[in-house]
Amino acid sequence: MATKNEQYILSIDVGTTGGRTIIFSLKGEIIESAYQEYESFFPTPTDVEQDANDWWIVTVNTIKEVLKKSKINPSKIVSTSVTNQRETIVPVNETGVPLSRAIVWQDRRTIKECEEIKESVGSDKIYDLTGLTVDPYFSSPKILWMKKNRSKAFSDAHKFLLVHDFIQMKLTEEFITDYSNASRTMLFDINSLTWSDKILNALNLPKEKLPKPLPSGKRVDGLSKKAAKETGLPEGLPVIAGGGDQQCAAIGVGVTRKGRIKATTGTGTFLLAYLDKSQRDKKRRVLCSCHAMPGKYVYEASIFTTGSILRWFRDNFSSAEKSLAPSLNLDSYELLGMQAKSVKPGSEGLMILPHFVGAGAPHWDPNARGLIFGLGLGHTRKHLIRAIMEATCYEIRTNLNVFKELDVNLEELRITGGASRNSTWNQIEADICGLPVIKGRVEEATALGAAILAGVGAGIYKNIDSAAEEMVKIDEKKTPNTENVKLYSKFYEIYNKLYPTIKSQNLYDKLSRIL
Repeated sequence: MATKNEQYILSIDVGTTGGRTIIFSLKGEIIESAYQEYESFFPTPTDVEQDANDWWIVTVNTIKEVLKKSKINPSKIVSTSVTNQRETIVPVNETGVPLSRAIVWQDRRTIKECEEIKESVGSDKIYDLTGLTVDPYFSSPKILWMKKNRSKAFSDAHKFLLVHDFIQMKLTEEFITDYSNASRTMLFDINSLTWSDKILNALNLPKEKLPKPLPSGKRVDGLSKKAAKETGLPEGLPVIAGGGDQQCAAIGVGVTRKGRIKATTGTGTFLLAYLDKSQRDKKRRVLCSCHAMPGKYVYEASIFTTGSILRWFRDNFSSAEKSLAPSLNLDSYELLGMQAKSVKPGSEGLMILPHFVGAGAPHWDPNARGLIFGLGLGHTRKHLIRAIMEATCYEIRTNLNVFKELDVNLEELRITGGASRNSTWNQIEADICGLPVIKGRVEEATALGAAILAGVGAGIYKNIDSAAEEMVKIDEKKTPNTENVKLYSKFYEIYNKLYPTIKSQNLYDKLSRIL
């Protein structure tokens, strides 16, 4: 038996654009990592599909690559777990062969099915049972669409699997899901932790076509002989039920107790607040899902456009930074961050409303659009850069205010995602939100969360909380600057009135009817 210093955990992260495999030490250090993209298919501009077989091909390729590069004896790997893009669904037969392409979470073809769900079940009932709003984002309308439009695949389907479920099936030949992923299907009763008979019966969907739900961190089975031969991992390796990407990321930055909020800022921003029990927002501004910690829950707020606005600005108005950055051995975003740092907090009255593709939580307004407010002749590109960063943080503060209204204890923000690399942005976040902002040493927090689950499931750690304390290391902590907090509070009073003022005049709706 290998000593603890010679033991490793293999984490598989199957995301929206590609798959990643990482070998972690038991101290949470990345030993080796490999990443490979796969293709998305767009039958129409609003349809998004993927071939589930591609997920497995990339998983196998990246496992082989990390084993080769690390030169670690596979026998020293003690367990593995999977984390994934959520909501994406694929029908498979009894041997696990996909019967059609998977419909990806981004797909918007199921608006009609969502209306049917509202009529047959009701939005209030859906929220009470599942913690979700009725939206094409989730899995159940996708299954309904397949029933009507891919009837043979639907009738022949042995199970409908999420991405996590499909990879776990390929590893173990077992058809299982975990609570955190199941809670994003709009078919799972998060109060009783079972598939909801009320919803399934109302939609005429057979329960037997859904996988068995398990708590995250529970052993599924040992690695099958076939999967061992394909991957190079040892047969019988413990395969542990993983979790959805956002819930795993929360674990990967230590959101395992009250007071800690996870903020992942990449293209958009996902906020998760730790909950001890299943709770609801009567105004349905934020969602409630199962955490990847068994028996725990999260409030979740999704902000659609945050980091993507800085990318939009870079690509359209920052050609100098893009061309100059390589010669300075810097990332173009680092150059933008340096410019933002030279501007006073509040961007001298310049504000940006970041609803470039509609507003997510807490407004949920698909017709909302972006706005530049307070622009004067004295403002420069630097002001716009900082204003974009501040807009993201104002939106985070708006959703934190909702959490606070719902009696969530707010002590610190644990951050991850591409934006967390920018120290200036992190300080702005601390000053606007008035909370300590803590960045983990491992940027791949989602994969680290899955590794923590794998370690607990293999018996290496007593529980998820203690495993997180052992494996999650802090890299940077930004504390709020008192003077900046006071100044930003004054600006936020104005910012917080921008959206409701425009909305009250129906300007978004009027604009959408012209376009």
